[in-house]
Order: sequence, then structure tokens, then C-alpha cells
Amino acid sequence: MSTLGIALTPKKTLLIGAGKVAAQKARVLDSLDFAYEIVASEVLDDYFASKTFTCKTFEDADAEGFEVIIDASGNEAVTNRLVALKPRLHFWLNVVDVPELCDFYFSALARRGELQVAVSSGGSSPTLAQVIRDKIEKILPRDLTSLIERLKNERKKPERDLGKLKEIAKEGVGKVFLISCGTGYVGNLTLDALNAFELLDVALVDALVSEEIRALIPLTCKVVDVSKKKGFHSKSQDEINALLVEYAKQGLVVGRLKGGEALLFGRLGEEKQVLTQHGIAFEVINGVSSAFRSCTISGIVPTIRDISKGVTIVSAHLRETLFNDDWVGILKQPLHTIIVLMAHSFAGKIEDAIKKEGINPNLPAAFVSKIDLPGQITIVGTVGNLAKMAALCATPAVLIIGECVAKENIVPAENSGKIIYM
Repeated sequence: MSTLGIALTPKKTLLIGAGKVAAQKARVLDSLDFAYEIVASEVLDDYFASKTFTCKTFEDADAEGFEVIIDASGNEAVTNRLVALKPRLHFWLNVVDVPELCDFYFSALARRGELQVAVSSGGSSPTLAQVIRDKIEKILPRDLTSLIERLKNERKKPERDLGKLKEIAKEGVGKVFLISCGTGYVGNLTLDALNAFELLDVALVDALVSEEIRALIPLTCKVVDVSKKKGFHSKSQDEINALLVEYAKQGLVVGRLKGGEALLFGRLGEEKQVLTQHGIAFEVINGVSSAFRSCTISGIVPTIRDISKGVTIVSAHLRETLFNDDWVGILKQPLHTIIVLMAHSFAGKIEDAIKKEGINPNLPAAFVSKIDLPGQITIVGTVGNLAKMAALCATPAVLIIGECVAKENIVPAENSGKIIYM
């Protein structure tokens, strides 16, 4: 069925029926401030409780003077009367769920101020139209007011350049999803992240995003490797920021895929600032941090009543290869757990810093290595043997320090993997 999509200016409209189906149409009309009158023999849906109209059976005279009539009565006799009246009264008719009798169809609308994106299946599948509408809703920036106003003003100029208008429009509709992908185990990928993958035109992917998760990126999406490893950077953070802006200003949906939880030492703040400075819309999607996943797969509970009343998460690694030991003094606090990210290569330095602070060398500690990867292992010992413990496992690894790591407090689960006690 061939149809022409049009934007209908307000018409004198009649809605017949006050049941569930009629309520769906009434909600659409109300959301658009589209005035209408109602004829119904009885009220069957609570949505009409606040509507003022007289319940009555439809009569031919009720159709007089209307330009648009929506038949949501479900009454075949009413429908037949409307079809017979149409040649004389010249109204547009929509019979709900009977597309062959419709002069027009309701679209699933995505609205951004004056901008409306209408999705129609020609009456064959409103559900499909709604699903596609919802996908468009996720892709579009939530606020297009300033963009629409700018384009409106540009269009009024006598010397308007259509090419320039298109470029402005493309720059304004780009969007970035900042997606934390967890430790690599697909089972810990959030539904929000998985749904966002389906929307992406371009994905900038970190080294710590596992191959299993990369395999979920659609084949239609361009994948750009922006891995950053110690001693080797395929892309600097400034280059990554520039790529995010460049692709978004092409009107594309961009995904920045990071390992773990980017809120924790993942440079998320810098990327958000850059996107904000350039007026680019973005969404943040959380992931499972290695800080907590390390506890899950090692059987360590970081807060246990009477053993640990709090947790501090720190990083042993600052910009480039700078070592951070400002947190070591926190270990003097009783009943407290420290989770140290990016600690493996600094194990010897951490051990020395702890010794200088005069902290008990027998304080329990554990390295949880290769989280959710082949070779996953937990090495349990003390802070006086961190260098030896690190030698028994590989990077990436998370260091957990506190009484909660004592052997008697560790309760492994079936997914805890190999644990070695020193």
C-alpha cells in the first residue's frame, strides 16, 4: 500500500468510542494538543473519567461538520455507517485496526520540540512502528531546541546555503554513548550497554574490552582500536577526545567502549568535559568494576560486620608511569578495606611504602589476577610479601588489603577460580 506522509494541521475531529483502544488514540491526540470531541455509548476506560461528553449511541447526524473521524468503537454497524456517510460528508476516516478502510494512519512519534519523526507501518504493525520509534528516541539528542532555532534562522537568510544547513544539522544530531563494559565476562555486560551497541555507527574500543564483548558489536559498526597499554599507546587521550568530537559532528552515533567501570580512573570526566564544550549530546552507561568483580570471584567480602566497616578504592598508577602512594596511610585505620587498582607492577614500591609507614607486615592482602580471563587466580598473603605475591600472578590484577582478606574470612563460590594461600 502506497502512502504519503504528511503533517496534519488541526482539523475538527471526532473520536467514537471510550474503551481501551479509544484511550490509546485519545492519549496521542492529547499529547499533541489536538482538540477533539467524543461520542460513545459507555465509558470502558478510566482515561475518559476526566473527559466531558454525553454518553450516547452514534447517529448519522453526529458526523456532521467533522473533517476527521476516528472510529475506535469496535462496532461493525457504526463502521458501515461511517463508510456510507463518507462520500457525502467528505471527512477523513480512520477505523482502528482495519487499515483497508483508513484514509490515514496514526504514526509512532518521536518528538523534540518542533521536530517530529513519524514512523508508520501503513497500519499493518503499530507495534513495529513503536519499536523503531523507541530506537530513534535513543539515537536522537534529548534537546534539539537550540539546533532547530539556529537552522530556522539560517533558512530565513536570503543567501542561505543548503550545503551549510545540512552540515549544521549533521553536527547537531550526533551522539556519544560512554559505555563501561566491565571486566570482559559477557554475563556482566548490562542490558543498557548491549542495547546501545545496536545503535552505534562507530565504536572506539579500549584494550580491556574482551573479544567476546567485541563480537557483540554489529558488523555494520566501524570499530576503531584506541587501546592504551603501559609503554604503548595506539592513541593518546587527546587523540581519542578529538575522534569522539569528529565522528559525532558527522552526525554519527558513537560508542566509547571502556573496560571495567569508567567512573573509576577511566578518564570519563575528561571525555564528558570535551563533549560538553562542543555541545555534543552523550549518555553514560555503567559497567561492573574490577574493584568489585575481584571480590566476587575471589570469595572476598570487602565489608563484614566487626571486621571491615568501610572500603576505599584507589589507584597505584597516575599519569604515564607515576606511582601513587598517598593512600597508604589509610591502612592505619582499623576495620577498613583498601582496594588498589593498577597495583601489580608497583607491588615492590607499595610494599616499601607500607614498611615506611610502620604498618603491620602481617596485614592480610590478596592479588586477584586475570579476572574473568583464562588463568584467573587469587594469591592470598600479607602486605609484607606483595612483591613475591605479584611474581606468582600476571597483570591485570587488583590488590585487596584488610582483615577481610584473612583466610578464615574468605568464602569461595563455585566461580571463584584458583586460590593460592602463601
